[in-house]
Amino acid sequence: MPVEEEGRAGDARRSVGDPSRGLNAGAAGEDPPRTPWRARLRDRLRGQPVPLFVLPDGLLTAASLWAAARLWMQALREAGLAPGDRIICALPPGPGFLALLVTALWDGYTLAPVAPGTPLAPLLETLDARLAVGTGDGPHMASEGEAGQPAMPLPALRASREPATPDVRLLLRTGGTTGGGRWIALADANLLAVLDSHAPRMALDGARVLSVLPWHHAFGLVLGVLAALLHADELVRDPHGGRDTAALIALAEQYDVTHADLVPALVERLARDPRGDALLDLFAGGIVGGAAVHAPLAARLARTRLRVGYGQTEAGPGITFGEPGEWRPRWLGRALGCEVRRDDDGVLAFRGPNAAVGEWRDGRLVSFPADGWRRTGDVVRATDDGGWCFEGRASDSFKLSNGRLVEAAHWEAAVRAAYPVVDEVVLHTPDGETLAFVLSTRDGAPAPAAATLAALLGPLADRHVTVRVVTPEALARTLKGEVDRRRLPD
Repeated sequence: MPVEEEGRAGDARRSVGDPSRGLNAGAAGEDPPRTPWRARLRDRLRGQPVPLFVLPDGLLTAASLWAAARLWMQALREAGLAPGDRIICALPPGPGFLALLVTALWDGYTLAPVAPGTPLAPLLETLDARLAVGTGDGPHMASEGEAGQPAMPLPALRASREPATPDVRLLLRTGGTTGGGRWIALADANLLAVLDSHAPRMALDGARVLSVLPWHHAFGLVLGVLAALLHADELVRDPHGGRDTAALIALAEQYDVTHADLVPALVERLARDPRGDALLDLFAGGIVGGAAVHAPLAARLARTRLRVGYGQTEAGPGITFGEPGEWRPRWLGRALGCEVRRDDDGVLAFRGPNAAVGEWRDGRLVSFPADGWRRTGDVVRATDDGGWCFEGRASDSFKLSNGRLVEAAHWEAAVRAAYPVVDEVVLHTPDGETLAFVLSTRDGAPAPAAATLAALLGPLADRHVTVRVVTPEALARTLKGEVDRRRLPD
């Protein structure tokens, strides 16, 4: 039975029944209750040439995406899926991913995007999902056909143990600052709150957006893909995900991109290449986020139209935002679309419509309090102009051999406040007894002596303290650009 156009068959729409009934939920061809995405998606995609998607395997117009999504809608409805049924998407960035995303938003499925190649059989059990879409073979695993359409026939659906989750639109895995391996549940209201507060600042009308970040992460998916899908003219996907700097520059030049969302580590690599450095100045807009920015990089970004964006998956992922070209070391911007506060221990907390509705934990959905404050785990400092700067992570604290807790972020912030020449600083213990600072200074300025820094440590001043001064390049960094504390210089 073909999928009816909304507005023509809406009045004759039947109930989809109890979405928790497993394999019996839903009926072939039924049109599920409306979601708040429908008007936006229909106006943007149906019969439209833009947005145009420049993808690794070809071009995809808005109208073609609409057609592929309608085929997914028909196939999933006829298979018996109902709103809130959980679907895993392990497709690479491309037409199939986009079509399945549009389908989930339109019909109200709970979509869990994961990295391509993720083992799907155990994940079906972990998320109690009814279907997985990727490249593997096995029970309850579907694949993508030509032009993003579903490969038919679809496999049998998996019978679920837990009720469906119709109020959850995305399940996104995070290994960020609030813990590893958590599945965050985001509702339509969370996603739309971030898009409606951030997109007007991003000036995406007529934009050609360079997509570099992973689509299974909140930053790349919400502020990248969804923002472009709803507002930009083109989305140009880098097939290498930013790993090949030369290819990325060539792609940006070929399609004359105007906006890009980047992480600090990639900005540094672009700045070291003459063509990449020139490209940074050509961007009319874009966001840099995912890690704190040190002083030399902040000085370079201040000459661009790029802005800082800070958030976490639990915030959909928008908490603070900067202005174009507004940069300083470790800058996070100002609150946007939510309330923020600094708790007594220095940790930033937020609340608002962006706050995730829950977490998938131990095989079921655990709901979060609706209006409660959510702690980010990031230690911050307020600025005189109403913004925030990142000081460190509460989770970077460590214990000495006698059990004494050392709050690294607190003491590192004290060093930066007392000695502005210090840019990056890490406090650690090499042996459980002594304390060691590894730091870099701005423009190679002399570093404070070990005895001077020890005096700042208050009750820890009696510990033997050493200082190692390194160049910023000597500090190992994660893919996002943060200092990797597990790989400090010897």
